[in-house]
Amino acid sequence: MRDTLRTVLRWPLYSPLRLVSVIAAGILLLVLVSSFDGQEKGGASHKVTSGSNAEPSKAASPSSSPSPSPAASPDVSVALDTARTFVDIWASHQEPEKWLQALQPYTTPRLLARLQSTDPDRIDATRAGAAKVTDTGGGSLTSAAVSTDAGAVTVELLWAGDQWLVRDIQPGAQAVE
Repeated sequence: MRDTLRTVLRWPLYSPLRLVSVIAAGILLLVLVSSFDGQEKGGASHKVTSGSNAEPSKAASPSSSPSPSPAASPDVSVALDTARTFVDIWASHQEPEKWLQALQPYTTPRLLARLQSTDPDRIDATRAGAAKVTDTGGGSLTSAAVSTDAGAVTVELLWAGDQWLVRDIQPGAQAVE
């Protein structure tokens, strides 16, 4: 038994690469355990998927559209209002600069950067209709289906600490009643 224990304890010291790997794995394990512990104690969910930007820009550029009203907690009804407002602006067919400026208060910086290559005149929809939640992703993420006059779209929203921001929009969605 003693020889087995000695062999197991020597294994990480056999080479510098093994030692660094064991230390990195230990740190990763500690980080994972502490993040799960924080979520179980009522901490905020830090669920991030690839391609998202979890830190939205706090700097607001001047805009003629009203800013989304901040809420104390991630209220799903506020998410629906944000999704519907965003889709209404997205479908508005304004000139590109004004269109991007109007969308900015409702989007993550990453989505706004992607929308810079979009021609608003090529969007088939011209107005938004009803919105409903299709998926709640654990408090800080949610998805909504928003009907338009050209079919429903799926809007993914991210809770940014003080407001919901749209992080993605895709054509097609679950039916909106």
